[in-house]
Amino acid sequence: MQTFELYGTAWAVYIVLGICLLGLIYYGTRNSRWQTRYAIISFLAVGAFTPDTITSSDTFAPLVISALLKAEVEGSTAIVNGLTKLLILWGIVFFCSLAVRHFWFANKKNSNQDEVGSVTE
Repeated sequence: MQTFELYGTAWAVYIVLGICLLGLIYYGTRNSRWQTRYAIISFLAVGAFTPDTITSSDTFAPLVISALLKAEVEGSTAIVNGLTKLLILWGIVFFCSLAVRHFWFANKKNSNQDEVGSVTE
């Protein structure tokens, strides 16, 4: 794959700045419910950090940017395809992380009950 000279550096800077932006959005939405905050942050993170190929080259770009670049050539079907990919990936990330969170707190609750039960016996 032929890329430009600072390809890796560009991605590293993009990721660091993207994480900073997500942190600022998290800070700005800290008064909202955690479900709403997590849905917004995870949707933006999936769109910003999912790599996708560019049509005219072998390099990768974020999914949102590559969908917009493909829209210039293919029209609105590229945006629909990009949104479909984005929603599928976001759904997988969102529901898997909610499942992990649920089992984490369920196990934590059970371990706390076991400790309380062993103290009273």
